[in-house]
Amino acid sequence: MREDTIVTPPRVCGYADIALAHEQMREHRACRIGRCVWKAAAYYTLVDARRLAPQSLTPRERAAARGLEFPPLDCESCAQDGPTIRTLREVLDKLTELALPISGANSGGDG
Repeated sequence: MREDTIVTPPRVCGYADIALAHEQMREHRACRIGRCVWKAAAYYTLVDARRLAPQSLTPRERAAARGLEFPPLDCESCAQDGPTIRTLREVLDKLTELALPISGANSGGDG
């Protein structure tokens, strides 16, 4: 993607049904906009109709403004019998350590 590329959400046509968009947002409450075309269509319809304002802050920024840790490390797992967020974060931290170059190691070349 070029540096001067601007990405904008799709425009909604003038025939959009605002009441249907509200209903779809309620029905697809648990869905993610990036994974559910029904919720995405409803969301963009409501934004275009100025019935919904997109969040200006990320979830991490909202948590920080309220003095909360994001995500809470001691929360339960989202899936039954799955690992907790703390466990997942520990695994990711260890994988990150393995991916980092070892400081002071000689790569065999003079540079």
